[in-house]
Amino acid sequence: MKLFRRVLSLLVIALPVAACTPAAGPASTSSSAAVAVTLGPAGYGELKLGMTPDQAKATGLISEPAGSAGTTCGRYAYLKGAASNGTEGRLYFSKKLGLAAIYGYAGLGTPEGVAVGMSYGKLHEAYPGWKPVGGGERDGRGQIAVPGNPAAVYRIEVYGGRVVQLAVQVKNQDCYE
Repeated sequence: MKLFRRVLSLLVIALPVAACTPAAGPASTSSSAAVAVTLGPAGYGELKLGMTPDQAKATGLISEPAGSAGTTCGRYAYLKGAASNGTEGRLYFSKKLGLAAIYGYAGLGTPEGVAVGMSYGKLHEAYPGWKPVGGGERDGRGQIAVPGNPAAVYRIEVYGGRVVQLAVQVKNQDCYE
């Protein structure tokens, strides 16, 4: 089992993020190579932080917005191609801020190459200022400014020395934490 996990982690790290473009991402508008869809700096492809649920649905990149995600976040949805359970690929819509957070899933990363499964060392190379909340040395959740978007942050969680969760969110989101 340890060997399997090691091989899997090496494969995840070795795959360039651009090669992991989700099948449900937006179609390329040119006949040249497809444009890689990443998480950030303003959202996910045509899906932008701040959009209303209806605007987000119109991109064709998400499931039908549904349910209540809490008192301030009235609705949630999932990126097409995500598991549609838990937080992987989940979107949070704030009643006040619109699309407040977009959670990634395996194979989806930032323009700087950070993705779920990446080692803490590689994360720290891409974002040297990232540190977990609460004083832990490496494990935990933390935020780092999104290069190119001063209104957003990446929320990155590390456990066991690996990135286990990745989201781009409005800096002042009011949905959780």
